[in-house]
Amino acid sequence: MTMRKIVACALVLGSGAGVANADATANVEGYFGAAFGSFDGNGIFQTADGKSSTGLTESSYVFVYDLDVTVSATGTSDSGLTFGASIDIDDAATAQGPISDLGSAGEIFVAGDFGTLAMGDIDDAAESVVGDLAGVGLTGLGDFNEMLYLVTSGAEYAGSPVALYTYRSGHMTLAFAFTDDRGWSAGGEYGGDFWDVGLAYESVQSGATITLRDPGDLDHIPNSPALSVIAPDNAHQTIAQGAVRLAGVTLKGAYGLIDAQGEADLAQYGVSAEYGWSGWTVAAYFREADTDFDDPATSDIKDRFYGLGATYDLGGGLLLAGGVAVWDFDDLPSEYVVGDFGISFNF
Repeated sequence: MTMRKIVACALVLGSGAGVANADATANVEGYFGAAFGSFDGNGIFQTADGKSSTGLTESSYVFVYDLDVTVSATGTSDSGLTFGASIDIDDAATAQGPISDLGSAGEIFVAGDFGTLAMGDIDDAAESVVGDLAGVGLTGLGDFNEMLYLVTSGAEYAGSPVALYTYRSGHMTLAFAFTDDRGWSAGGEYGGDFWDVGLAYESVQSGATITLRDPGDLDHIPNSPALSVIAPDNAHQTIAQGAVRLAGVTLKGAYGLIDAQGEADLAQYGVSAEYGWSGWTVAAYFREADTDFDDPATSDIKDRFYGLGATYDLGGGLLLAGGVAVWDFDDLPSEYVVGDFGISFNF
């Protein structure tokens, strides 16, 4: 989708019949800086130097940057319904089209007294009420603070959008989600003034790819530490979280148990802490994932992840950010140590 078409869509939304008011905005966010990393004493990043036969060499550091532009539009109907959509410009080409060209980029929603119904590339019900641990670093450093979720980890057809319904009343939130390849999840969250708890259940059909371990943005690391299984019928997870917020400190814990029947069981659990004062925010997390394969010929795997980071708010959406993370993969002979530092922005 070209910028001209995006602007045209916003104009149509703003002038459509039966719309009491509408608003279209663009949000720009990104970062730039440097990342550092080593494995068994060697650099983990590949850079082009022209000296090797492949033209690539291992380096202990690399420059990193990212830029995302998100276009959003919201409106209110004469009957009081709120509706809207948002999409990253980078993802516009993979938005939902004809049935022969499925895609799941972007989000569309409608909301009212009945709740909110949304569809697209969004969190499922389990992720909505449980969420992730506090993240660290400029780039996320592999995003191993994130809990694993089945419905959004890779369905049988990867382009299948999620349909999510949420209903909020007071301190309670109920959520239900489905995909058109028969993945589904349901959960609830309840919170007080300084605490909240969440519990969810999710299930995916036979043939879904369950990513048990994914190095995220750093998937070019040697020895490919990614790990996935193909789910049998009715692979499912029960997952819960609890959080406390007091005197500027947020403590959170989460536990999930994945049963990929006939393939593997995975228990994941972790804790995080976050503290903010005078423009500073410091965060730390610990997370562990224990994979128990049903095949006795396959060795069980235990992975541990640690992270520590800080940000400083320069005002106007500009931040200094940095962090360090350790990835301890049980099936590899050494730990990965990664870090980054730079500037992030959002306006």
